[in-house]
Amino acid sequence: MDYWMNHNEEHIKESVKGLKKAKEMGLKEVVHHLEHVVELSEKVGDHIAKALKSVDAYAGSHVHAVEAENEEAHQALHNHTHYQLHRIGIIRTPYTHSAPRQTQEDADGDFRIIIDPRYEEGLDQLDRFTYAFVIFYLNRSLHSASLRATPPGGGGITVGVFASRSPNRPSPLGLSIVKIKKIEANIIVTSCIDAFDRTPVVDIKPYFEHLDCKSGAGNGWAEK
Repeated sequence: MDYWMNHNEEHIKESVKGLKKAKEMGLKEVVHHLEHVVELSEKVGDHIAKALKSVDAYAGSHVHAVEAENEEAHQALHNHTHYQLHRIGIIRTPYTHSAPRQTQEDADGDFRIIIDPRYEEGLDQLDRFTYAFVIFYLNRSLHSASLRATPPGGGGITVGVFASRSPNRPSPLGLSIVKIKKIEANIIVTSCIDAFDRTPVVDIKPYFEHLDCKSGAGNGWAEK
């Protein structure tokens, strides 16, 4: 469905370009037909958006049901305990097959966090901050958890996973600091987020300059 949505949006953009050109050339009949095409495409986009919303709602409830069914067997097998986290929304990014390793504030693209409407009240006053921490579940991590990692750009050094930002962790949580551009109802428009499209969000926290900016923090193994 993501493919259909993206394809439909591209189709609308191309139709609008053609419509503008037809108006400039005075092609009234072409303008009439293209206006109809754009109108129909926008209606199709609305229907796809509603379908995606239904899929997200089903996926969330289905995941909880499967986890509840397998929890006891899983804990017995791996000898560890699970704690429940709630998905409060999803991240929308242009990244469907690959994503940058770190956030790039000036990256092109549409980045937003769509919060479940029942949590919208929790966004009150967040727009007074310039930046926020976004904590999300790495549901598309390609590899199983490892206690060792070879960070990119580290010159081949191998370190413990907790001294790295590898996505292949015992608890696969991602953390990004993003710039808050604006908040409209339950939608936070942000700078680049280094996450795949539709990644589930588990929490958002404000970034305080006097608390979170630590001078002299250093760069650990990256210093070399």
